[in-house]
Amino acid sequence: MRFQKLKVPARATALALGLALVGMLVTALPAFAAAPTITSLSVTTGAPGTPVTITGTNFQTPPVTGVSFNGTAAAFTVVSDTSVTTSVPCGATTGNVTVTNGTVSNGIAFTVTAAGAPTVTSFTPGSGTAGTTVVTITGTNLCGATVVKFNATNATTFTVNSATQITATVPTGATTGKISVTTPVATGTSTADFTVGPPTITSFTPNRGLAGTSVVITGTNFSGVTSVKFNGITATYTVNSGTQITATVPTGATTGPITVTNAVGTATGGTFTVAPPVVKHARSVSLTLRHHLVARGTVHVGDGFNACRSHVTVKIQRLKHGVWRVVGTDQTTANGKYKKVVKDRTGKYRAIAKKTVLNGGDDICVAALSAPRRHHH
Repeated sequence: MRFQKLKVPARATALALGLALVGMLVTALPAFAAAPTITSLSVTTGAPGTPVTITGTNFQTPPVTGVSFNGTAAAFTVVSDTSVTTSVPCGATTGNVTVTNGTVSNGIAFTVTAAGAPTVTSFTPGSGTAGTTVVTITGTNLCGATVVKFNATNATTFTVNSATQITATVPTGATTGKISVTTPVATGTSTADFTVGPPTITSFTPNRGLAGTSVVITGTNFSGVTSVKFNGITATYTVNSGTQITATVPTGATTGPITVTNAVGTATGGTFTVAPPVVKHARSVSLTLRHHLVARGTVHVGDGFNACRSHVTVKIQRLKHGVWRVVGTDQTTANGKYKKVVKDRTGKYRAIAKKTVLNGGDDICVAALSAPRRHHH
């Protein structure tokens, strides 16, 4: 069998090659970037720092790369293809708000109003070292800040990042106190103190208890505290003021020191004992005077803790020239009774059972004093 050779016209070959080439070029071309459009603004007037939500289309295809208020660039976040959030930047003037993704959108008019008085709402960290620590100050109406102070000491280095944020270096010579920001309008001052230097612990109460016990710690430079620990175990706490913290003894804590830490250093206090709290047992003591002269009575314990009434030393006192003087001493029996013969003299008498500490300090027998009794021959 013989095969016949087919002839392809030259014109058809050229056409096929041309179509293939066009296909390659189309494939190589980038996708068309859809121009963004703005349909509305959440607000159309406000001072620098005012939050604005821009609604429109094509904010992610490709993503928006810039937002401006009458030509002044603003920080922004692309939320979705139809939403961008921003705020009026420092230095903005009245004019159109626009977005761009390489192609500038249409503009919508925005009126920029004058800023009000500045405020300082917070700062971080809350403590640091003069001359080195950089502090982020948050507030409102911070544009145009001319002075930043740490407890009346001017910060020589600070940057206004936005209408709501300033970063400043704690100046040399600064002391613990308020942070203030001054603009051409007014001065705003923090309610909290910025702490310069490490904390100190002067006391705490109670000094013993189990997990869950609330402990009040007293000291200095507490405003910027970042950690409170009981013998190395981290505790939850509230900074009540620059000189007081309320902390809760954490689960797993053992007997040992309390420590308080801020950005500058750590203070170590005395030993906190992890044990049941001390029990104080209320007592009373009675006194009767018989014949010439027998003093007798009973020590009672309100909660029935017998150790605070048995074998207790009771002192009999007589008032002489305005001073109570001991005229006899006895020890109670197991059931709290005592009896003592003293010199028969006219006058006022009383009985006293002094405070006693038992069981290594776990129990305290509170002092008891009888009502005075008068004796006549």
